[in-house]
Amino acid sequence: MSDSISILENILVLKKSALFSMVSTSDLRAVAAVITEMKYNAGELIIKEKDIGDSMYLIRSGSVQIVKKKRENSTCILAELHKGECFGEMSAIDEEVRSADVYAKESCILMKLCKDDLFEVILDCPHIGIELLKIFIKRLRDANEIIEKINEKN
Repeated sequence: MSDSISILENILVLKKSALFSMVSTSDLRAVAAVITEMKYNAGELIIKEKDIGDSMYLIRSGSVQIVKKKRENSTCILAELHKGECFGEMSAIDEEVRSADVYAKESCILMKLCKDDLFEVILDCPHIGIELLKIFIKRLRDANEIIEKINEKN
């Protein structure tokens, strides 16, 4: 019974996220069934830069910070993400190394979706691929703004 409740709760969280909002409930049931729930405490490292990535994460509760190392003892916070937002999708798609560290800003529960399951979902629901492209574009624009600010300081 608790597995059914957990899947139902995951469907509700997925439905409220921009990435999965247009996906039918029956398709979300399949997604929710393959999700792994992960819990992290505030300050805990979730993803380490340069590690090989094979999954993406959707924030069920709490928040995370995406952090890029600038120099040996210097970092830059690229983004702060909250409930319903995703991260880790770049490495899950291209199987390259992670581009930044991700830390739990506060205690959080994450929904992990492995690469193979993500590809299957995108093939079944092409709208998710379009939503991922929108996320990529927004993050690229945000990164460009950060780069401009850094260049202005130098």
